[in-house]
Parts: sequence; structure tokens; C-alpha cells
Amino acid sequence: MIYRTYIQQLFNDGTSYTKGPVVDLLQSFNIVCQEIPFKTNLKTKNVATRSWFDEDGIDAYIPKNIKIDQNDMKVDFLYQGTEQNIRTDISNFLKFILGRNQDAVGSELAMYNELTGTGRKGVVVKEVSDKIYFISDFDPDSVASFSVIFTVFDPITEVTPVYTNNVVTDLTF
Repeated sequence: MIYRTYIQQLFNDGTSYTKGPVVDLLQSFNIVCQEIPFKTNLKTKNVATRSWFDEDGIDAYIPKNIKIDQNDMKVDFLYQGTEQNIRTDISNFLKFILGRNQDAVGSELAMYNELTGTGRKGVVVKEVSDKIYFISDFDPDSVASFSVIFTVFDPITEVTPVYTNNVVTDLTF
């Protein structure tokens, strides 16, 4: 079974979100997630403290709920397609996740992965790196493996898919 990853471009004007269409990476770019974390790294924010030179220890404000800081999430992607399409498909994918495609709504992303059953919003591209690129003279398929490091600015809000006739039509949060 192939587990799909869905990405939706977002733009927040400070009061509401504008959402682009949900994009199935396999259907649109011949790309699947080879490896994606089951959860994002949860790192807490520093607790506010004050140190007095004439007192032992420090004064700390410890909130009722510890707040979670932004984090980075590394996702390994795998592409398989023809030699004629590999450069175009990967280039279009990168333009899409960077919010530089023709009909871009924004560069903030909402993501959902079927394998892990997790999704996040407030996701932006931090870094893209090539790992493997292979074209065979004997095989019509080309394979590329590459990683994208995303920064997750909202590590708490859950993103879930909305299905219409067994097709993901929206990502909600």
C-alpha cells in the first residue's frame, strides 16, 4: 500500500487563512515520503527566570502548561518517473513548497501524512538537499531521493484531512 502525503498552501493575513487546493504529492509530482517523523520534536520553551545576586538559586516563572517551541522536521522524499520528467516534476514540487508556483497562495504549508496519521500547519521550508539521483540507460524509470528540512512554527495544532468521495479535499485545523 502506498501512503500519501498531502500539502496545502496557506496565507494568514493576521485574522484569517486563505487556503490553496490540497495537493497529493504522488498524483501531482510522482513523489512519496520515504521517511517522515511520527511526531515532531517537542522541545519546550525556556522558562522565564531572574537571578538575584543576594539570593540562592533563581526565581523562575513556571506556567501551568509548559509551552512548546518551534522545531525542525526532516522529511526524506522519493521520486520515480521518466528521465524526461524528473527535472520538471522535482522543480515544480520545489516551487510549490516554496510558494513560488504560478497559482501560489502562500509559502506557509499545512501537511498531512497518511502513514503517520499526523499533520501540522505553520510549516515552511528551511533547507532542501540532494542525496541520490539515478538515471539508467537500461530502465525507463529515473529515481531521485532528496530531503527537505521544514521548520514547524506551530508544533501543537493537529491537521486532519477532509475526505469527499474518498479523496482528500481539504486539510482542517
